[in-house]
Amino acid sequence: MRKKRILKLLYRSFDDDLSEEEIRLLEKELKVSEALRREKETIIANRKAIVEYPSRSFKPFFAERVIQRITSMPEKKNSAEVFYHTLKAVFWKTAIIGAVCLIALILFNIGVGQNLPSEEAFYISDLTYEEITQIPLF
Repeated sequence: MRKKRILKLLYRSFDDDLSEEEIRLLEKELKVSEALRREKETIIANRKAIVEYPSRSFKPFFAERVIQRITSMPEKKNSAEVFYHTLKAVFWKTAIIGAVCLIALILFNIGVGQNLPSEEAFYISDLTYEEITQIPLF
């Protein structure tokens, strides 16, 4: 547990100001521990390599292009509105397909049943509601 605390203190020492007590503790540990001194040298070497690494620049007007792309994006609709439009589109497609199937079925009945009365071809029944409810199913 103490090693982790000292290691965190070492990393913090590169970017933050340490208290006098923390500085003394870190210096004491650096004098005693070879591994901690190697870790410090590794950190210094890594930081130096990052600073000296040649940066690759973006093409000119990169920021302006990004801002333009962001502002030109369509505004996102809320999910309820999207759901409504999707449901409406699906309903219309389903209604059209259902109407086409119904017309095809009626035309089939007219074509197949040559002596089929037109009432039966269009599924029109003379039965009343009471008569329909009284029909035995089994």
